[in-house]
Amino acid sequence: MAKKTKSEISENRIPALDWLGQSERFVPETICAVFGEESFLRRSVLAGIPQTVAKHLASETPNGMAEELEPAEFDGNSASWRNIFEELSTFSMFGPSKRLVILNDADDFLSKNRDVLEKYAEAPAETGILVLELKSFPSNTKLFKLIEGNGLLIDCGALHEKTELPHWVCERAEKKHHFKIQLNAAALLIAQIGTEMGLLDQELARLALTIPEGQPVTEVQIRQNSGTWRMQTVWTLADCILDGNAKDSLFYLGQLLEAGEAPIAILAQLSSSLRRLATACQLIVEDEKAGRRPNLENALTEAGVNRYFLQKSAAQLKRLGRERARELFAWLTELDFALKGASTLPERLLLERFILRLAMPRQEYSAKR
Repeated sequence: MAKKTKSEISENRIPALDWLGQSERFVPETICAVFGEESFLRRSVLAGIPQTVAKHLASETPNGMAEELEPAEFDGNSASWRNIFEELSTFSMFGPSKRLVILNDADDFLSKNRDVLEKYAEAPAETGILVLELKSFPSNTKLFKLIEGNGLLIDCGALHEKTELPHWVCERAEKKHHFKIQLNAAALLIAQIGTEMGLLDQELARLALTIPEGQPVTEVQIRQNSGTWRMQTVWTLADCILDGNAKDSLFYLGQLLEAGEAPIAILAQLSSSLRRLATACQLIVEDEKAGRRPNLENALTEAGVNRYFLQKSAAQLKRLGRERARELFAWLTELDFALKGASTLPERLLLERFILRLAMPRQEYSAKR
């Protein structure tokens, strides 16, 4: 996610990390959308909203005492608007002055009930606070603009991998897990684990139990200590794929699936490495179109490849070839949708086909085009 400009941050629209740091300034009072692709941020915000609302409601009572606020939670895949609205509009005689209703996983619900949600957002009930959890929420929609005008938007988009995310890792390590990590070590950790904040937080928690106290964690310690068995296996799988070793690739995929790893999680971790190669290929093509002589290592560095892996990544990108590298973004998106239900094929088969497409020799792939 690109850094927010001042014009993109307002009293009614705020990045998730800013909200988490000063939630008392941005209290949901009518309707709120917690949206963006980073599930760790969405979960963190949703976990903090009940306490934030409770404290705000307490500040409006004569004794200033915070009452326990138990939100009514609905599943967006099965909830009905009638039940949600009934909960929002019911006056509470003995509990908090407002009802808090959280609609989890609301993307499909929104697409099916857009009109009624837009009508509600125009004049939200004074007796309730509606919180929508959304993975995607385009800013050019009517509902987005209505909530921005009458409620609160909390943006949980992914942090920028090379600028924002390493700083978050350093801050999270110190504030939550009580140890310090050097910025370059944080960047290496991201290169090894991937950009998913939940996985990074789990790895920080594990590191906190294994590292000596008192000294900041260094790159050497990250290389020695970081990575669970499953993560290490995914890295090995990625290397086998990009090295053209189809047999071992399918073996490690089988190990991960038999160990209970979700197919979509395997793809998420593979995507981190593959997207860097795809980005480097894009940069090389752009240089050529502009009449500049491309530099492979510079392109890989700009794409986010850690300097320790430049030589290996360069060899992998050459083996992959330009044809496949330019298709990677589209293939990853297609497979992501397929694993989330767009395809009726077995998930394992979808992953195997994707792996074999990348692992086959470049000449063989070109001949099949």
